[in-house]
Amino acid sequence: MADNRLKIDGDLAAVQEIKSVGGDTLKKCYQCATCASVCPLAPDEAPFPRKQMLLAQWGAKEKLLSDPSIWLCHQCGDCTKYCPRNARPGDVLASLRILVTKELVPFKFLNTFYNNLWGLPILVLIAFVYILLVTIFAFKGMPNFFDATSFPYNPNLYYKLGFMKLPARVVMIDVVFLSLAGLVVILMVNAVSKMWKTYLDYYNVPQAYRYGVGTILANYLIPALKEILDHSRFEKCGANSWRATPHKMLLFGFIILFITTGTVFILADFLGMHTPWNPLTHPVKWLGYIGGLLLLYGVIGLMTGRNRAVLENSLKTSYSDSFLLWLILLVGVTGFAIVVFRSIPSLYNLTGLVYLIHLITVFLLFLAIPYSKFSHLVFRTTAVVFDLYYRDVLKKMGS
Repeated sequence: MADNRLKIDGDLAAVQEIKSVGGDTLKKCYQCATCASVCPLAPDEAPFPRKQMLLAQWGAKEKLLSDPSIWLCHQCGDCTKYCPRNARPGDVLASLRILVTKELVPFKFLNTFYNNLWGLPILVLIAFVYILLVTIFAFKGMPNFFDATSFPYNPNLYYKLGFMKLPARVVMIDVVFLSLAGLVVILMVNAVSKMWKTYLDYYNVPQAYRYGVGTILANYLIPALKEILDHSRFEKCGANSWRATPHKMLLFGFIILFITTGTVFILADFLGMHTPWNPLTHPVKWLGYIGGLLLLYGVIGLMTGRNRAVLENSLKTSYSDSFLLWLILLVGVTGFAIVVFRSIPSLYNLTGLVYLIHLITVFLLFLAIPYSKFSHLVFRTTAVVFDLYYRDVLKKMGS
């Protein structure tokens, strides 16, 4: 991407904000340019993270929030490994990504809750209260969470909606997660729209090359997704090259679980093939098991690898990193625990309690998309799409 000449006005409050969310080492940087030289991902025409470190030191918050390069950084640790001052540029850019997420998405208090330990019980309480209220509505009163035939597998409560006959648990899940998914989609579409406009203005893209959404998606989204699925940028990293495989498995796990969930939704809600299905013979269950195992393999690999990298000083794990990894782990463990508890007679009546815990963890993971490090799922994809698009624009302008 083309670099721009910048006039920098210092903003001490912005510097303190960057330091408060994990960029506490930024003042150690003395602009030797080692980081930009060794980064395997930085393009020649606009190498990072040297410029971003300079802007962060001066608190140029608006310029930083308008820069897609902070999302093209994968925090692979090469810059940190070779930095002579231990300024940890990758960690500083990670803190900038937290700030971007906070600025782009409304209800900033939720961002604060997700990125601070003291906010965890509040988040759990929000998820629990919402799920409980919907459960009371769907089950026509408070069910017994220690009796699986009361919750979630009540055999007597059904709702007739047109041609569909839905059990209470399906109604409860639909109300909770369709409403949550709708909120997340609205928030992220609005955020991506603002992000894209900011990038266009920052790079002064001429109106003639400001294509519509359809053109952008048709020409640049598929190549961007292919690159993301291949993990080609991840695999260029040196210091923490171990991250590529577990991160790819985690991504594939999420994709398979998304497909599984969509399949269950269609089969149960529209075709009346309601769960619970036989855990040993149903093909959709096995698809879910594969996705769950990939998810667990990926998240455990990232957790153990991060612990090793922290000891080697090539990576720093912040609360936001640990929280997301532990949350994903809990989603996977509780998902498998439901199958185990439902299959063992002596544990059967505890299934409802495990089911409730699983719903809370899934709720928090969904809500994490706009308010935590999980936002990179959308924002990094947007930055990669813009990177491919802008490179193409530069070629066309130069021809």
